[in-house]
Amino acid sequence: MAADYVEYDKRHGRVEERSYWWVADPEFTRYLAQDYGWPDVQMCGRVVRKRRTLQATAWAEVEELIVIYGSRQVALPTPEQCSHWLREHWEIENRVFWVLDMTYSEDRNHARKVALPLSKLRCLALNVIRHRDYRYVPDGHRAAAARADRGLAWLGTFEH
Repeated sequence: MAADYVEYDKRHGRVEERSYWWVADPEFTRYLAQDYGWPDVQMCGRVVRKRRTLQATAWAEVEELIVIYGSRQVALPTPEQCSHWLREHWEIENRVFWVLDMTYSEDRNHARKVALPLSKLRCLALNVIRHRDYRYVPDGHRAAAARADRGLAWLGTFEH
């Protein structure tokens, strides 16, 4: 079956193809509302992402995701709108959570009793560095570490 929407990206030395299938089935949404307590589900989707380097001819990586879309809006979005919203979600995920994991090794933290406060401190540090207009978080870390008084002084520069 042909995809409802297909998009291609050519960045970072690779080619990526994303194919989307979306289904809006009233019977299925009633089932999800009754049996699982998900009253606002309107559509379900399938995404197949394929990646390869620019030089390769075969897809090196193929990933499949199942997506559920829910909203209280009456009108159903188009497949392009759903695909765009899904891409925006991953942009936020990559901009925040990936950086926290790579910079602060958040996924390896096993301090269960203090995990939430430490996570909040790491998010605060990330926001302070971004507020100072550092393009790369490690550059902000180095700048703060270069002078002991700089990091604390940065906390006082936020405008409300």
